[in-house]
Amino acid sequence: MPLSHDEFVSLLTASQRRVYAFICTLVVDRSDADEVLQETNLALWQQIERFEPGTDFVAWACRVAHFKVMKLRDAAKRHRVKLDDAVIELLATESIEEQRADHRLAAERYERNRLALVACLEELSERNRNILLLHYQGGQSLATIGTSIGRTANAVAQLFHRIRALLRTCVQRRLADTPA
Repeated sequence: MPLSHDEFVSLLTASQRRVYAFICTLVVDRSDADEVLQETNLALWQQIERFEPGTDFVAWACRVAHFKVMKLRDAAKRHRVKLDDAVIELLATESIEEQRADHRLAAERYERNRLALVACLEELSERNRNILLLHYQGGQSLATIGTSIGRTANAVAQLFHRIRALLRTCVQRRLADTPA
């Protein structure tokens, strides 16, 4: 299923700095880098149906940017510092691999955080855990939860603040105790 407009805009926006940094490793002149970024964004938009949801958007965007850099090099032979096509290819490949490694590290960090949070949720009292579930999974308002447990919405908000503080402290402790 192709990406929706909103999903595409979200992925594109989130990837801009990384794609621009990638382009800057291949292009000496910043105005050329800006131009390549704009052409890349346009090409990504035009090729939206080619992107497979669930794959690495940044790697795809960098590959498109790589082709735009090569097109720029072929069309405008005005750079004072010229890099051989093989060097450009090597830099592009290395940069994409670094992006993938960064993505893997972020995914590993997310999973460690998720596991720590799950363990910390298990440490909560059943009452506090149920209150969190009513709000975050059940979508109930603080006022509705307050009515069901005999408290005001303000009291429930304060309770949520305390529960989140407990979870934050627990997660930080667990992450400090586990190797990265």
